[in-house]
Amino acid sequence: MTRMNEGGATARDEARPSAEHLARYRRSYRLTTDRPERFYWLWEEAMAHALLLEQQAERAYPEQDGLTALQLAEGARAAARLFAFLLAEAPARATEHFETKIMVYEAMAFDEHEIRRTRTSWMVEAAMQQDARELGINLTKVAVEPGRSPSRH
Repeated sequence: MTRMNEGGATARDEARPSAEHLARYRRSYRLTTDRPERFYWLWEEAMAHALLLEQQAERAYPEQDGLTALQLAEGARAAARLFAFLLAEAPARATEHFETKIMVYEAMAFDEHEIRRTRTSWMVEAAMQQDARELGINLTKVAVEPGRSPSRH
């Protein structure tokens, strides 16, 4: 980074974003504001892949550096968490977006594997609670026994 001297000469600031940076930031902005429900679809796909891969935990994938299905399932779960974060990050301005946050939260909060691995469901819940306040929706928690889904209480 070049600094401006006392004579007032214009300095070149190499820390300023390039056109490539600005294009990346534009894409990121559009990604989070145009269609946040896409993150739900990506989350759902990654979680489905994780669950399927976990069913054949010991299977090796030589074409994937010899990783096992269990290792790849962990990667799929990590990708799903990223999509859950991205879904939660943007404020819900429509009921549909809010409902997808609820579905992700409930799926993650009642998945014992996720609870042991991450705090993502807590973060999605916090975003969901804030959205509810802003949308004027009253959420209430229903007591559920551990290991049971909320639909079977």
